[in-house]
Amino acid sequence: MSLTQTKAPPRPAGSVILVATASSVTALLSLALLTATSGYEWLIPPMAASMALIMGAPKLPLSQPRNVIGGQTVSATVGVAVGALGDSLWLAALAGGLALGAMMLLRMPHSPAAATAVIGVAVPVGWSFVLLAFLAAAVLVLIGVLGNRLNGATYPEYVW
Repeated sequence: MSLTQTKAPPRPAGSVILVATASSVTALLSLALLTATSGYEWLIPPMAASMALIMGAPKLPLSQPRNVIGGQTVSATVGVAVGALGDSLWLAALAGGLALGAMMLLRMPHSPAAATAVIGVAVPVGWSFVLLAFLAAAVLVLIGVLGNRLNGATYPEYVW
């Protein structure tokens, strides 16, 4: 296969890229503002990955509100629960794996959320982290709805 032949999808139109980028920046800056004004960690790295899915692949099941909000909330819960046992590297790894199982069991897998579980162990966050993960994911989804509508995309495909 030559470099000009590829099975990769075509590049989106420039306007689609611009709106997706602006929506992502808006969502993540919103979380940064909420972090700066509240003193609570709204902006964590997995939220940036979640927004990339919401705007970059809005039709995927991983990008749907059930998966984004539910997956982040379930994973934060798993992370904080496992974190109650300690803050070791081993427990953080365990939490990441257990979070995937919990998300799959509840039919809401969201790959970035497995990292949220790791944060729940590695950083002393406490139970408020679960509410913050829920609220931060909800902010991303709301801005994603607006951004995807501007792009003419149907998002969400389903809510719950």
